Amino acid sequence: MTCPDCEAAQTASHHGGYHANCQGCQVRALATGPGFWESSRAGTMTPGYRKALETCFGDDWKDGHALVKAEHGRLKKLSDP
Repeated sequence: MTCPDCEAAQTASHHGGYHANCQGCQVRALATGPGFWESSRAGTMTPGYRKALETCFGDDWKDGHALVKAEHGRLKKLSDP
């Protein structure tokens, strides 16, 4: 079964719906959240963002970070004219 919010977010970069038990939604939430933004601005991973990654992905947080960066890029492309 496909998550309806992930499906909607494929064409709407600012889709606001999320399901807590959906990893795609969690990745999208991190990609659009303040922790990722703050880390991007600082040019380094902030402790708060890393903690959020560890909470979502456990020991695989580095792989999760790669997913978040890719999702951020996808959403940025989608919202750019």
